[in-house]
Amino acid sequence: MAIKRQVKVCTIGGGSGMPVVNKALVEVGFNDIHSIVTTFDSGGYSGRMKTDERGKLLAFSDYWRSLISLWKNGRQKAIWEEMLRYRDGRGRNFGDIFFQFMTEKTGNLANVDRLFSELTGAELKGEVIPVSLEPADVCWQTESGKQYVGEHYFDEYRMSEDRVKKIWLEPMVEASEEAKQTLKMAEIIIVGPGSIYGSILVNFLPQGMITAYRSSQARKILIANLTSVANETAKLDAATYYKIFSNYLGKNSFDDIIEPDFTKINPKLLTEVKRNYAYEHSYLYSSGSQVNDIVVVDRKNLRLRHDVKKLSLLFKRILRS
Repeated sequence: MAIKRQVKVCTIGGGSGMPVVNKALVEVGFNDIHSIVTTFDSGGYSGRMKTDERGKLLAFSDYWRSLISLWKNGRQKAIWEEMLRYRDGRGRNFGDIFFQFMTEKTGNLANVDRLFSELTGAELKGEVIPVSLEPADVCWQTESGKQYVGEHYFDEYRMSEDRVKKIWLEPMVEASEEAKQTLKMAEIIIVGPGSIYGSILVNFLPQGMITAYRSSQARKILIANLTSVANETAKLDAATYYKIFSNYLGKNSFDDIIEPDFTKINPKLLTEVKRNYAYEHSYLYSSGSQVNDIVVVDRKNLRLRHDVKKLSLLFKRILRS
């Protein structure tokens, strides 16, 4: 049975994970993709912009990276992607500045995708939806009781074994109406991959998001990370995911979980990769019985990555109506 390309797909996440999922969906031929992204990033140049504006600014980095991933590969896209990623000698990112300009021009980040298409000629296969239109800081507490204000600290302390115990927003903000409606109307919701707290669960913190997610009749799919992160979990498997997510979303948060298969990787190379991650107190996902060949090794840096081509083949197989 063929995939119905008009199926309304919602992806939730941020960082480098969501663009890979979006690119795979575009590769398959889906053209009704709605990506919900966090607007609370405080790392790098996004953090400097927020500081300059006394915190009264939404973060744009996850937004524009997800938006560009909804554009089918081609010369025009490659040129724009290179420009948006450009950083000058002072670390200022053109993508963040450009999207700040467009937000001010349209008056609302939710309207930027239309202007972006007009300016660039991009034929987007969907839209990106900010999870909230109000600025806030991500706050979190570790098992030892230490507290941090700012999403960037997740990365700064990623090798610490003093793990995250709980996260929240200050101030508490309302989820955007568009984000809630997207969850309500979606037929398929794909969550992850990405930092469990900094890229995924943060999207469920705005008021109204958990209720909208729980009440959605969509098929809910979680794409597992390939490795654990020291300050998130000691190990990573389906049971760990279900336990963490049930604390925020309630029980039975997902219908399916897509797990990685490492058996296709050269054993000698995999041993070297494991050793490399162990220096960071990070370990490979412990797969269950349903494993999928979706992994590629970056041989230069000995990092594991989700592969767009392999994910697209998997989506062809499982996302059938």
